[in-house]
Amino acid sequence: MRLGALVWTAILLALVPGQPLWAQTPIYIPPPIDPVEPVIMEPDVDPGLPAPGTAPPPATAVPMTNAEAKAEARAIGSQLRESYKDIPLEPGAAGQIPYYQDGVPAQASYYDNADALPGDGLVAGLSSEAYQTANDPNRPVVPIAPTDIARAVAIEDAPQDYLDGENLTSGAGSCVPLPPGGGSTNYAEWTCNIGSAVVDQPQACRRSLSVEEWSGTAYQYLCVYGAGFDNCGALAGNAQCSRTQSFPIPDYGITIDYYDCATQISDPNIYLYGTTILPPPPGAFEVIDTVYRCNNEGLTAAFSVDPVFGFINSYETGLQSCAAMAASPSCTRSSPAAAGVPERTLCKTVEFVGDPFSSDPVGGGYLICTEFAAPEEIYQCSSVIAGAVAERSSSKWFTETWTEPPCNIDPAQCTFASEQCTAGVNETRIVNGVAITRSCWEYSKIYQCQSIVGGGNDCAPLETDPSCVLDREICLDDPVSGPCQVSERVYRCPIPGTTPEPTQYICGDDVYCINGDCEPIEREASTEFKDAVVALNALGQANAEFDENTLTLFRGTRETCHKKVFGLSNCCSGKGVPLLTPFLCNAAERLLDEKDDKGLCHKVGTYCSDRVLGICVTRKDVYCCFQSKISRILQEQGRPQIGKLWGPPKTETCEGFTIYEFQQLDLSVMDFSEVYAEFQDAARLPDEAAALADIQAKIQAYYANHGGSN
Repeated sequence: MRLGALVWTAILLALVPGQPLWAQTPIYIPPPIDPVEPVIMEPDVDPGLPAPGTAPPPATAVPMTNAEAKAEARAIGSQLRESYKDIPLEPGAAGQIPYYQDGVPAQASYYDNADALPGDGLVAGLSSEAYQTANDPNRPVVPIAPTDIARAVAIEDAPQDYLDGENLTSGAGSCVPLPPGGGSTNYAEWTCNIGSAVVDQPQACRRSLSVEEWSGTAYQYLCVYGAGFDNCGALAGNAQCSRTQSFPIPDYGITIDYYDCATQISDPNIYLYGTTILPPPPGAFEVIDTVYRCNNEGLTAAFSVDPVFGFINSYETGLQSCAAMAASPSCTRSSPAAAGVPERTLCKTVEFVGDPFSSDPVGGGYLICTEFAAPEEIYQCSSVIAGAVAERSSSKWFTETWTEPPCNIDPAQCTFASEQCTAGVNETRIVNGVAITRSCWEYSKIYQCQSIVGGGNDCAPLETDPSCVLDREICLDDPVSGPCQVSERVYRCPIPGTTPEPTQYICGDDVYCINGDCEPIEREASTEFKDAVVALNALGQANAEFDENTLTLFRGTRETCHKKVFGLSNCCSGKGVPLLTPFLCNAAERLLDEKDDKGLCHKVGTYCSDRVLGICVTRKDVYCCFQSKISRILQEQGRPQIGKLWGPPKTETCEGFTIYEFQQLDLSVMDFSEVYAEFQDAARLPDEAAALADIQAKIQAYYANHGGSN
């Protein structure tokens, strides 16, 4: 049995309720022998991005020298010797340990007295044939001059100058690329979506204002029908007319109907018997249009003269000041042409020309203007100005009606967004010769309506990236019925800012090449010792994570993050990839990203969490996160062994192993290389005996509290 498997066996036996601890038989486990191969601990490469301003870590670790590896192995062996030698074993277990012996060998003394090795080695060499041959002063000697090895020294100093491209074996050599290493921290999963998408499209519903003059005059008509004739057809079928009275005359078999019409009706069979003034309808408004002449020179009377020749036309009285009109907010200064009144010129002083006493009727003389007044001002007002005399005045009633054509809005798919003016902002329009101003003549209600659009695809950046490889495709329909409507594609791409793992080759016999640099293959040392170190730390972790309420080990917590399908919001970046929109993610999602980057989480899968119109618009990634990497590794590699598969992403609860399930695991075949480096520099390993005793006590307490037995 390997050393790591032995420690795991100790864990399993200790977790069995009621099982006694080890028998108290002391044993001896031999230390590492001298010719040990170097134990190269793989470093734990952080999958996250390098800190700003720092270079990314190298793709491969620099191996130790043989001397360094030996020194480290001896140091670790010395630390573990005291804890191993007193481990109690069951009867018969000692026979399973290689090189087991009841007593302590004499060579164990060198651990505490290493300085005795040279002297004892010299004594032992005296009886060694090989030692005697190597140290015989009479052995044949071949003299080598420095010039004889000059070429060899040159090659040793610059081997690339002489060996590049050369076959290092006796046969025709060739290099074959090795498959890429699995689980490289330089790569991460990137996701995208294809299929149908739900998009928001604006849709407008318009309503328009119609202003019409209202006529207060109703035209009153009567008509007769019966006795084989009907003269009321022109009135009964007219929308402008309404019947007010009906008088049957039985003696003649006829009926007289009375109608009020908003407009005049031309028909010889009806009779207009009168008109009436109707009150304005509710909501009607009056528009008063008054035009005023005025001057700012205080004139109350003046001559009206010809503006070219100055001849007197008439004498005007009742002239008025502009002060009241200029101060009224209902008045607007205009021009005679715009107001529809004649323009005139006033004269302030006149002079008589000619002989007023002449008997000649033609040459008697005349008046001419010697000083013209300033031009009159014209004001158009929408109200009557008290105390002022209007040049012209009119009053009209208008009705306004908002018309809204049918709008095809589905309330299940559309949401009201806003209403805005889309035509006639503060615009003045002329209606039957009257200027009418409104703040808006047309409004539009804007709705955001959702609809399904096919052909969605945001995978173009990943599809065109030669460094990305499509790993799998997941249908987000739930349930899946017919062709998949929305799919998620998962690509394996390099992590930005990291150095991709270089391609490795096997060349010739025992030579490997990396990027053209070839060197002899060094056989990998056994991982049994590292597995034992991991096992001891796992024992301490099992003690920390043992749930005495459920009697389970290595339980995880369910954690989720969301991503909008075909959207920018993505809180599920994946291991080693920074969150692109952290401001759209909650605190739990940001913490999940940190745990995943530290290697504490296992991704269970993806499911659709939100649908619109039957199309997935939001998906969730489900993770099981653990207290340590060892816990995650045990869950990932242990579940397939016992058929304890991960549940569907919607329902997975990340439960731990029961004691019985944990006993069924074959830990010797698990790969713990990911955590080797984490324990390489550990100053102290956990006390496995104390951890076993602690777990045993927790199990017994459980049965005591629940009234059970072993």
